[in-house]
Amino acid sequence: MPESSSELIRNVRQALSVAVAAIGGSERAGQVEMAEAVANALSDRHHLMVQAGTGTGKSLAYLVPALVHGKRVLVATATLALQRQLVERDLPKIVPALEKLLGREITYGIYKGVGNYLCLQKMNAEDGDPDGQVLLEVSSLGKDAQRLHAWAKTPGVSGDRDDAPDVDRRVWMANSLSGRECVGADVCAYGSQCFAANAKAKAQLADIVVTNHTLLAIEIVDSHPILPERDAIILDEAHEFMDRTTQAVTEELTTARVQRAAAMARKLMPGKLSAALTTAADSFDDAMTGYGERVRYETSLQGRLSEIPSELEAPIRKVREAAAAIVQSITADEEIIDSDALAERARVKGAVNEVKTTADKVLKMGDSHVLWYEPTFSTLHLAPLSVSHVLQENLLTKTPVIATSATLTVGKGFDAMAKTIGFDVGDDAAEEFEAGEIDPANVQMLDVGSPFDFAQQGVLYLPKHLPEPSRDGTSPQVLEELGELIDAAGGRTLALFSSWRGVEAADIHLRKVLAELPIKIITQ
Repeated sequence: MPESSSELIRNVRQALSVAVAAIGGSERAGQVEMAEAVANALSDRHHLMVQAGTGTGKSLAYLVPALVHGKRVLVATATLALQRQLVERDLPKIVPALEKLLGREITYGIYKGVGNYLCLQKMNAEDGDPDGQVLLEVSSLGKDAQRLHAWAKTPGVSGDRDDAPDVDRRVWMANSLSGRECVGADVCAYGSQCFAANAKAKAQLADIVVTNHTLLAIEIVDSHPILPERDAIILDEAHEFMDRTTQAVTEELTTARVQRAAAMARKLMPGKLSAALTTAADSFDDAMTGYGERVRYETSLQGRLSEIPSELEAPIRKVREAAAAIVQSITADEEIIDSDALAERARVKGAVNEVKTTADKVLKMGDSHVLWYEPTFSTLHLAPLSVSHVLQENLLTKTPVIATSATLTVGKGFDAMAKTIGFDVGDDAAEEFEAGEIDPANVQMLDVGSPFDFAQQGVLYLPKHLPEPSRDGTSPQVLEELGELIDAAGGRTLALFSSWRGVEAADIHLRKVLAELPIKIITQ
């Protein structure tokens, strides 16, 4: 018999109390209110947008009702840092206590894209691989590759990039592949040992599956199942989901990608077809270089392009035609070959087909897309002007979604963010809606506030003398200033960084300069 609403809320409150005690925390009113709203959304299968300010404890506010719910729930985050927090800190602490309370086993897992795992087939491929040539040219890269290979052969390792030794990006790319290149565990000679396949199999059995916005966005856009089936989806850091979805559907056409595909094709099938793609790649490279020089001096060419630059159109067509011929040839060749050769052929076909598809989309761009040139890496980008309709059609009309963040409102309203995500229910909540649209009555919006009184407890400090942020990470001046501010405040500081590298730099610096003070530093 289904639980009554009052029973559900009572059970969730009890579970939340147990979970909060397990981490040594204390309940907050906003956290309880959010947990109850999430529980009702999961039970009634309606959408929920809930803004929870800093200090609410929103991770537990959605994890606990999701675990009480008892059906598989997918949690998607924008950052790897939050994924690690959920899987390595929050869930391990609360699950044992909740298992005892609920009287059943609770499982959880993390699922990432194929490119986040080492590919054993590629790692064991012969040295002639175009991706691997660079490893032979620089001794430090060769040493990185040896370290990575040795780690991969260690019993029990995950193959996950986050767990792997810190190696050069090029080394990782030479030993991993994209989902489009992967032949699949059922066919690959290393399928039974495949790190990505094993991670997916574990996630398929989990009650809570943690993944990232990008992987979910790719599944939504392609309308092709990648992630495990689920009863509901929780979007944490939901204010970033639209940007991640846009990134997922943004096509990139680069000379490096075209040349790499040509090199792979030459190795697999030397002859006229691969030679044609090589020639087309060289012509495209020359055209992009020339256009890049023009962009440097003609400001009118910078920013959005209303059409394909004339000097690029013909080279792009040649790339598309040459790539299409190779894809057709590989597809037509159904000769039975061994699994290693089949995997190599799938990789080549995937890389060349990606070039063909992107070139075709650029050539067919319409008013619903925007095209721009990025000079740093000589890249053409093509992106849709809006993705909200895709989210609505392929996600929100199919699965209950709970979107949460500390910043979901503009002013005091949810309307702007709701429309961006796809919860565009119109100005009149009673107006008629059609199939494929969201029923206004099926969307709840809630702001639980923050336990902090920022006006009374905080000071807004904007130092003008510090350098601007850069790609090099947090500057020494910023770290020095941070140490002085923490000293002045007697601790009692939450420092947020845009990257894990910044967190680590701050941790090293602060432990050094604050070593003599009675200040405890927690890094997470």
